Amino acid sequence: MPLIASKLNTQPARHQVADKIRESILDGSLLPGERLVERKLAETLGTSQSAIREALIQLELEGHVYKKPNSATFVTHFSQRDLENTIAVRRALEGFAVEEAARQSTRADIERLEELFQQSQAAARVRDFQKYIRHDLSWHIAMWEATHNDCLVESLRRVVVPIFGFSAIRVAMQPGFNLTNDLNSHRVLLDAIAAGEPERAKRAFHAAMNDWSEQASHLYSAENAEAPKS
Repeated sequence: MPLIASKLNTQPARHQVADKIRESILDGSLLPGERLVERKLAETLGTSQSAIREALIQLELEGHVYKKPNSATFVTHFSQRDLENTIAVRRALEGFAVEEAARQSTRADIERLEELFQQSQAAARVRDFQKYIRHDLSWHIAMWEATHNDCLVESLRRVVVPIFGFSAIRVAMQPGFNLTNDLNSHRVLLDAIAAGEPERAKRAFHAAMNDWSEQASHLYSAENAEAPKS
């Protein structure tokens, strides 16, 4: 289990455990469908199994992991239908969010989005895919928070963040994936939000989503074609 092997510090163990497991899912160290064994996690992180159990409950609520009837816990894996349904919900929720961000964002919100964009740009220059995806997720979360609608933010976290863990890094590492084009789509969206133009922001978001969902679909189809037949 290639989980980050650093020990925990003195902060609440449950939150630290959840953070480390979440990070390992998002960077691809823990794979979709992989079983998470509480005892092994506790040994790796130097904490108690109760802290691991509490963290896994939190991650299950976030959609990163799921429990089977026998109580075993696994990293969330999407079927093609699951992925399509989730993308459809994301389009609706995040499409609304970009409009609201264009209406409600403050100067501080825009500055934060610009800062995160610059970090993504730096990662793209050196083709650090994992860092790019981490900054990209942070950018999206900051954009949701710019709506100043807590209900919307939490709904998007529940729907969208598990997609990043399941497919974002895998899509980004495809041979045909163009980091510059992806970054440019964020630039267009950020400019529309900063200009306070909801319709323009919505169009930019859907254009970017069309490209991303097409690549995710191609990836999923290719993986299914390569999978051994039972």
